[in-house]
Amino acid sequence: MIAGAEGNRDVPEMKICALIPAFNEARHIAAVVHGARKHVREVVLVDDGSSDSTADIAAAAGAVCLRSNQNHGKATALRTGISHVCERQFTHVLFLDGDGQHCPEDIPSLIRVALETNADLVIGTRSFDIERMPRIRYYSNTLGSKIASWLVSREIRDSQCGFRLVRLDKLRQVRLRAKKYELEMEVLIKMSLTGCSTAHAPVRAVYEDGKARSKMRPVRDTVRICLWSLLFRFGRL
Repeated sequence: MIAGAEGNRDVPEMKICALIPAFNEARHIAAVVHGARKHVREVVLVDDGSSDSTADIAAAAGAVCLRSNQNHGKATALRTGISHVCERQFTHVLFLDGDGQHCPEDIPSLIRVALETNADLVIGTRSFDIERMPRIRYYSNTLGSKIASWLVSREIRDSQCGFRLVRLDKLRQVRLRAKKYELEMEVLIKMSLTGCSTAHAPVRAVYEDGKARSKMRPVRDTVRICLWSLLFRFGRL
């Protein structure tokens, strides 16, 4: 069956594979996989060396599981998944996290924007409300997005959001080297440098008790991402 907006998997020009990196996400992964499967042709999970039952639960929920014996980091897991997806007959890959901070119910929003704009990269964009999100994340996201906009000479509203829909024929032309959380910026910068178009789709941010579910460390990882972004942009890595 073919992926489409609003859970209607009948749009013939889009064949979407959801790609989920996960490390010890047994608590959330079944709901993420079940939710994503409503909107895409296939769900691929890359288990990044989990010590819990993440992969078994994901497989039972209907995901294709790729397993690593060691924890290598999010970007390495994503690159493994990208290599797998690129060898198959999909037109797009959808990136979303396995910790539940990305709502599968928002997948149609990304699909709709891709169909309306024909953009090569659709970035999920959260509402930056300082009253509703942790302050440190508000400032790190705001700063990161401003730097990203400067680096690619276009408006980027949420540079740190990993909830994205990417055209595979364009992604295949990009050599990825990131190992940690800088992969999202690497994809954005390198695709932009090759002339790819970008668009934004509204998505929700999920917090528990005022805290983001993400394992990302806002200050340290934002600094690392910014430094790597400069190298990706000007060092042509």
